[in-house]
Amino acid sequence: MSESAPLKNPVQEYRIFRRRLLVAIVIGVALVLALAVRLLVLQIWEHPYYDALALGNRIRTLPINPPRGILYDRNGIVLAENVPSFELVIHRDDIRNLKDTLHRIESIVPIRHQDLRLFWQLVRVEPAYEPVPLQRDLSTASVARLAVNLDRLPGVSIRAHLKRFYPLGPIGAHLLGYVGPIHSGELRRNPGHLYNAESDVGQDGFEESYENLLYGIPGVREVEVNVQGRLVRVVRTRPPVPGDSVYLTIDARLQALAHELLGHNAGAVVALDPHTGGILAMASTPSFNPNRFVNGIGEATYRKLADNPLQPLFNRALQGEYAPASTIKPFLALAVLNDHVITTRTTIFCPGTFVLPGTTHVYHDWQPWGHGITDLRKALTQSVDVFFYHMAVDLGIHRIDTFLRPFGFGQKPEIDLAGARAGVLPSPAWKLKHTDRSWYEGDTVISGIGQGYWLVTPLQMAVAVGTIAARGHRYRPRVIHAVMNPMNHRIYPVLPEPARVIRLDRPGLWRIVARDMESVIKNPTGTAHGIDFGLKYALAGKTGTAQISNHDRSDFMNYHLIPKSKRDNAVFIAFGPVPHPRIVVAVFVQHGVAGALTAAPIARRIIETYLEAEGIPPHRDPYRSLERDPRP
Repeated sequence: MSESAPLKNPVQEYRIFRRRLLVAIVIGVALVLALAVRLLVLQIWEHPYYDALALGNRIRTLPINPPRGILYDRNGIVLAENVPSFELVIHRDDIRNLKDTLHRIESIVPIRHQDLRLFWQLVRVEPAYEPVPLQRDLSTASVARLAVNLDRLPGVSIRAHLKRFYPLGPIGAHLLGYVGPIHSGELRRNPGHLYNAESDVGQDGFEESYENLLYGIPGVREVEVNVQGRLVRVVRTRPPVPGDSVYLTIDARLQALAHELLGHNAGAVVALDPHTGGILAMASTPSFNPNRFVNGIGEATYRKLADNPLQPLFNRALQGEYAPASTIKPFLALAVLNDHVITTRTTIFCPGTFVLPGTTHVYHDWQPWGHGITDLRKALTQSVDVFFYHMAVDLGIHRIDTFLRPFGFGQKPEIDLAGARAGVLPSPAWKLKHTDRSWYEGDTVISGIGQGYWLVTPLQMAVAVGTIAARGHRYRPRVIHAVMNPMNHRIYPVLPEPARVIRLDRPGLWRIVARDMESVIKNPTGTAHGIDFGLKYALAGKTGTAQISNHDRSDFMNYHLIPKSKRDNAVFIAFGPVPHPRIVVAVFVQHGVAGALTAAPIARRIIETYLEAEGIPPHRDPYRSLERDPRP
């Protein structure tokens, strides 16, 4: 008989069952509670997060770049404006294979190498949800070809875009500068997230210096798109705030005239108002077309400009450093009169040469046979070098440095444009620092005629002669004239900023030197008398011929036999009308032979044109004699 299994107590089995049921109920309730809590968290606390994720699949936030402020000249002529164009934009969050998409686009329209390179630079720094432009300023044919193929190009769109345009082209290029597509480095330094991959930013000139004023405040557009990335509807729009429009002090007609008169010469013209510091014209030649930079210039095209020996990208008005030559003589005349080194009646005999005591080196006058008995008026009128050799030595280099520095020589002009250079006001300290050599008295001699280590920029020279025209009052040179609010169209003028006042022991010295500069043009023996014929206004000026090679400077008639690269630089400074000047002009012509030959006629045309346009009546008193001035 087999042994049977022991029987369990029913009560015991019931208790075990009840415990197990209770555990199951507790676990079930816990799971339900956990699920309920999780649902609450998802539906309430984390709802905004997941709602945003869900909207991200169908709502796209697009930046709206603000219209850039318009640039006008002082008379309301447009210098820079915005014109409509189309650009090809890539939305990477809708694209699985970006390289494949780019290949398909290239099979439809050509893509420039520089556009592709800039695109990949921006892709590396922009978030994936930000659209990145691939190609700007699409032609009508390209827009048509792309439009019919957009269905098979998910994540690709064509968008209207405002492009910068410069109506004057090369005429105002160095002054205005240009805008261009933002680069990856600029995007990384993006202040306040103002910029995005589609932004254009100022790259040079006024556009760069006043970027914060011109750019404006971006807007935002929220749009609903379908699974192919196509626009369904606009959900919400916050419009951008346009940049401020700006009136410049520039006279566009005068700017064009200066550019035309310089012609094919390398050189610069700066014209300004001596009583405000406002720049009326700032031309530099040769120039370039800024419109070629707006959509990104090709590397080959840029290299052609950069490697051009005539340096069309170089702003000679701000950065060109030249010997001032004899145009420094009016300032030296003020110095010797103010420091009582001479009087206006002091005379020196000019035999055509000058030799320092105890030396044998001969310093020549531009006129080999000399000028004979010479006073200050004759010295300025005929630009007598020997007279100013004596003046420089008698005054001494330290007093020359001290007197001329307040005119702005040797210092960067405080203009509202970037890149202005300081030039060189020669002194023993400067020479020791930059050449590690001592100063010699011969250095002082040639400094008296604006040669040697002397360097000035055309802007510096214009500001300095403007100080003579304004009788000691110097203003900070500026290009901005007024600002117009784009929302209410109110115009806010920018007031002149006085830089300093140069006070002489005798205020009448300003008038004496100005009259002597008038004699340079009016007197039949004056070096600039050639521009006096038919002149409608009384002008004051000074010629300068900066020697750059060792040849006879008196042989002007045969200058055509000298290779152009070795011809002297031509300089001329002028203001008018005398005695109440309204405009100052400084003209520099590289290899222009002589100031009287090439630079002076340019200055005359510019001054006459401006005064006529301003309604200043022509006035030259034939009975007014220069000799009537009371001279100490």
